[in-house]
Amino acid sequence: MKRSAGRRPSGELPAEATSFVGRRRELAQLAQLLTRARLVTLTGPGGVGKTRTAVRAAHALREDFASGVQLVELSALSDPELLANTVAAALDLPEQTARPTLEVIAAHLEDQELLLLLDTCEHLVDACAMLCDELLRAAPGLRIVATSRQPLDVAGEHVLAIGPLGVPDPADGATGPACDALTLFADRACAAVPGFTVNDDNRAEVLALCRRLDGIPLAIELAVSRLRVLSLDEMLTRLDDRFRLLAGGRRTTVPRHQTLRTAIGWSHDLSTESERLLWARLSVFAGELSLQAAEAVCGDAPDAPEESTLSADDVLTSLIGLVEKSVVIRVETPEGTRYRMLDTIREFGREQLDALGDGERTRRRHLAYFLDVAHCFEQEWTGDAQIPLLRALVRDRANVRVALEYCVASPQLACKGLQMATDLWGYWHTTGLLTEGRYWLRRTLDGCRDETPVRVKALWLTSWYMDIQGERGGNEALLKEAEALAARIGDPVGAAWTLAFQAHRRYFLGQMEGCAADFEEARTRMTGLGDDTGLLMLGFYGGFMLILDGEHEKGIAWCDDSLARGAVHPAEQWARGWALWVKSVGLWLKGDHDAAVACSREGLRSKAALHDLMGLAHFLEGLAWHAAQLRHFERVAALQGAADALWRRSVKEARFGIPVLHGLHADAAGQARSALGADGYHDAFEEGGRLPLDTVVDVALAEESALAPDVPAQRPGPAEGLTPRERQVAALVSRDLTNREIAAELVVSKRTVDSHVEHILTKLGFTSRSQIAALHGSQEADARVPRPEV
Repeated sequence: MKRSAGRRPSGELPAEATSFVGRRRELAQLAQLLTRARLVTLTGPGGVGKTRTAVRAAHALREDFASGVQLVELSALSDPELLANTVAAALDLPEQTARPTLEVIAAHLEDQELLLLLDTCEHLVDACAMLCDELLRAAPGLRIVATSRQPLDVAGEHVLAIGPLGVPDPADGATGPACDALTLFADRACAAVPGFTVNDDNRAEVLALCRRLDGIPLAIELAVSRLRVLSLDEMLTRLDDRFRLLAGGRRTTVPRHQTLRTAIGWSHDLSTESERLLWARLSVFAGELSLQAAEAVCGDAPDAPEESTLSADDVLTSLIGLVEKSVVIRVETPEGTRYRMLDTIREFGREQLDALGDGERTRRRHLAYFLDVAHCFEQEWTGDAQIPLLRALVRDRANVRVALEYCVASPQLACKGLQMATDLWGYWHTTGLLTEGRYWLRRTLDGCRDETPVRVKALWLTSWYMDIQGERGGNEALLKEAEALAARIGDPVGAAWTLAFQAHRRYFLGQMEGCAADFEEARTRMTGLGDDTGLLMLGFYGGFMLILDGEHEKGIAWCDDSLARGAVHPAEQWARGWALWVKSVGLWLKGDHDAAVACSREGLRSKAALHDLMGLAHFLEGLAWHAAQLRHFERVAALQGAADALWRRSVKEARFGIPVLHGLHADAAGQARSALGADGYHDAFEEGGRLPLDTVVDVALAEESALAPDVPAQRPGPAEGLTPRERQVAALVSRDLTNREIAAELVVSKRTVDSHVEHILTKLGFTSRSQIAALHGSQEADARVPRPEV
């Protein structure tokens, strides 16, 4: 099963786009520090290579951590309130529970051996310090490497300073051994100017240039890009002139932070006027951006005044120039080519933007662009473009935050922020970002008091998210305000949705009386209004209430109506997946188990395409009921273990806390425990919880016979004391399979198989695998001997 790109990007380590040069001593020190320290902060000025060093070290050390390595990129984050949300996203933890996000992260990490990289902490030092302190207390197997221009000042923190690359002293001449700065220059110069080499004729000039740039990697890379148009002598002369001007005409040492700034300023001066203007305007973006976004935000309208203008064609040409000058970095993603700036270069551009007096105008254009993105998403997200639209928004998450924060910080823009947060309702839902969605809805509702249909929608959306997150009972006031406002301003669509969610709130509280009538009334109103989106959603959440109330046929019919409405958009997955799940529950409860399983398999594919962890957990539970019916009890335990791992990552209360779902789970688990024994059930449950998500989906979709070979029947003899799983492993050992091959056959970890083989040897008093194979072979032969009839 291919993992979807419809989710936000995970915290996996990026591949290195260019060769890594030097840092052998720092890498060795960091590896050694992590054997005795749980928090190591790499410090140093901007552009010195802290991130590259941390990522390189993480690649080398990932095998030392059973739970792997995760990277959290913080450069695009400006709001410390969203730090925990950003970490949760990197750890692939949905925000579908009302528990504080930091608490969810701590619970997730408490039994893991993980290396966590927090990259670019200097602008969030206090928040990062608190987060590190909390997580290190909660998770004894956790190690953290942070990069920052200053220490975090946390108890137990070890600081490792990352300095510039080494450059020989001028007194050593130009004939000494190669240094890291020279190696970096040579490597990047060869890429910029094919055929360029460092040789005896130019070695002295290269060393002088590296020395003048203090060995700062970013400064060297910026300088190298000028080789396309300048000779080494010309570069040195021009650079010396800039430093002499900076030092007031004196040949003296310039502080390193000024060295980098001078190198950036030199690149700025050597850029064209259009490139400089684009550089400044691009600084309003956070993280990555697309060419389309650059053209929309940074390009001027054809009728703009001629001074300081940038047409759409100029944007593309200038962007190409900035990429060639290493000012902008080109990033290849599954969604196409995108672009980003390093922090120090973006900071310089922001200063230039403010100096031009163009900051406010460009920020408003950035907001206008992402308001339009949000509006288009709201119009199209329940159609065939659902997954591509989600992928694009996931990539633009940092810019969405920047736009919303700009609205919240500007009272006159608060209502635009409310519109944007509300238009993104499907994004918050499908990506599991309910906590962040509520965060922005609350802040924009507080800032915008206008009585509009947008406010009505924001109120019932907030209530819906609270229901899903298990925070029930506190949302009645929101729905009462929405009801009264909708009546006051004449908003029939908002009134219908509000009525539906009043019933939704009550049935989640177990107050079923009147719910069916309210759902029927809401459905009648939505039908009269032609609200297809409302009817699409109402089909499954209203149908679910009907099924829980015993009206199985009617609830299934509502789901079928939802599925029929969605059939015109076969690539839509979110609503389709939920309608299939609710229908599968109704079919199961009415005894049509084969049809329920068919719905579950189909729905599981939809939720896997979206990487919807809560949806996947629901379907795994249903397939476990089926496995119990087939008496495939190890499958029951494995599927329930996998579902449990997803519940713990995604929601406050498994199975929505609904008694009938708890009962079905308990019945299947009870049968499996009786058949496997408590230890056998526990082992299979734990194995299921450890499986990678892609493997879980593949196993759940496989036919039951494909999950694993049948467990050999228990026969009298020496193997009588083995558990079913141990007999299964023994049978595979007898086929001369290695432990790794057995693990692949059973879809478990090799470590688990190692443990089973050790248990078998101990129980049987054996010392070698060949004895296991011989015993199993003799038992099979014995089983084939005809028994005399009595």
